[in-house]
Order: sequence, then structure tokens, then C-alpha cells
Amino acid sequence: MILTVVAMLTAPALAGPADPARCAKGIELAHGKELARAALYLEGCSGDEAERANAEVTKQLRASELSALSVVSETSAIVTFETDAMPGEALATPATIWTKAGTYTVHVTSGTFDTRATVSARSRATVVLRMVAPKVVTPHAGAVSFLDEPTDPQIAAPPPAQKHPSLLPCKYDGCDTHAGEELVDPLAARAERLPPYPPELRVGVRVGVVGSDHMSPSFAIAAHWKLLALRADGSGRGYDNERYDDLGLTAGIAHVIASPQAAWLSLGVGLRGDLRTHAPMTTSRAGIGANAELELALRSLPITLAARYEQGFAGEHAVIVELGGDWRVFN
Repeated sequence: MILTVVAMLTAPALAGPADPARCAKGIELAHGKELARAALYLEGCSGDEAERANAEVTKQLRASELSALSVVSETSAIVTFETDAMPGEALATPATIWTKAGTYTVHVTSGTFDTRATVSARSRATVVLRMVAPKVVTPHAGAVSFLDEPTDPQIAAPPPAQKHPSLLPCKYDGCDTHAGEELVDPLAARAERLPPYPPELRVGVRVGVVGSDHMSPSFAIAAHWKLLALRADGSGRGYDNERYDDLGLTAGIAHVIASPQAAWLSLGVGLRGDLRTHAPMTTSRAGIGANAELELALRSLPITLAARYEQGFAGEHAVIVELGGDWRVFN
């Protein structure tokens, strides 16, 4: 058996119907954000839930830096193998494995044959297991003689001086860099890495405009951790021909309801308590209410756009449109 690595632009054809238990495991892995193993288990699965999970996993993998390594057999025979691109998995051809850029070993479990495959970021490569008849080498008798070997003449002078190469890298001593190291082009386009899933933690500031009985600027500090949403804000407001300065604290929940290619769209609701101070800051009173928020967070930039509606239990209400910036932490 000779194992040959062939770089290809397309993946091999999928196998027959997949095992239902394996498809169920793939759906479970997709929910757990184990995208590479989920894609392996969902390959060839049918059914609405499995197809939706496979489409979402494929979309997130293509937006990441992972590459696709396909392992196939030259014939229709199924070959079992293992690879350090997906450690701990017993695999069989054909199989597509999503992994980081690097060089990996493919080991055929039914024999003692290994081969290596190298994939770069955001690319596809295919390992073809090609079966051919082994070559048979027939031993034959022979004789070796060293009697006719020429001898070097004896040199009485000292050996010539040796010129040792410089220890500096080639690009620093002015030599031809094209024959050695390749210069990095600072203007070369690089693939943009977009996070495939929303951040686990976001903390940021917001500025905007609030509309009640009159228009006024507003500011806020917002924090989102998983489903929990906290917010502290301040603005000038008016209700029933009365104007006041409002400081509020909000606690609620927010959940991503849509995740297109460029952003995440989340919907949040919560309860709000506020302190209202009347000019000239001689009287103040507290109030409570509820709010709803629709927020758009960009994937490639830490920028958010949001629209809020706040309704006080005493009858006052306000609409806020704001722009924000976030500090994000991904799991």
C-alpha cells in the first residue's frame, strides 16, 4: 500500500446514509459548540434537525480560521484510519476533518502505513489512500572489492582557510533574500477572522438621544454576561409638563435572536428603577418601570446600535436610540 497526499480544491463525495445515533451525537456536539467534531458526525445525515445543525456548523466553520482535511480511498473500499488532526476518533473513509493549519499524520489502522498532510489556514486538502501491489526485490549474490579504489595524494601544506557563513539572517546582511528567506509583504491582504459565536462577556459605554416630552442626550454603561444584562444610565426627561434629571439602574436578560454574517441581533427585557431630581435639585423621588431593547452588535468591530423603550409604572415613557462601543471576551 502506498499512501499519496494530493492537494485538491473540492471535497470527496459523501458516503451513504449515516447512522442515526451518530447523527444525534453530531446534533449534541453542535449545541455544545464543538464545531469540528459536530461537522464530522453530521456528515451525510438527513432530517430537518440534522440538516439545520449541519448548515449552521458549516457556516460557522467557514467563517473561522479552520481548514478542511478530507481523507478518501482510491477505490470504493472503506479504509479505517486515525489522525492527530482529530485525536481520539476512530475514522473511516471518506471523512472530512476541520482542523487548524499545520502538518498532520494519517495512520491506517489496518496496516503499518503513515503519511503526512499539510494544510494552510482557510483551505482544503485531501489525502488519497492509494492501494497498489508491493514491489518484490529479488536478492542476488555479488562481490565487492576495494583493491582498485584510487588513493588521494598526501598533502604536506596546511589545509586552506575555511570561510564560515555569517550567523546573521540573510535579510539583515544585504544578500539575495529571494534565494533564502521570503520577505513579508506589509501590504498583502490577509484573511479577516470573524468570531463565529457571540461573546460571553461584553462591557461598554452608550451615548444617544432620549425622547419623552422633549428630546435630550443620554449616556449609559452596559454589561452583558451570557443571558444577564445590567445597565446604569442618565438623561434629562419630561412627563406631564414637568422636567427632571433621571438616573436609572436596569437588570434583565438579553438573548441573540439572529446571527447574520456581519452582526448579532439580540432582544432584551428588564426591570428599571430610577431616581428623578427636579430643578433646582431640591426635590427628588424614585420610580420603577420596565423596558425592552433591540440591539445590533457588529462582528468585525466592537460597535453596537440599539433602540430602547422604557415604560414607567406611573405612566411616563421614553424612547432611546443610542450608539455604543464594547470590550468583548469570547470563550
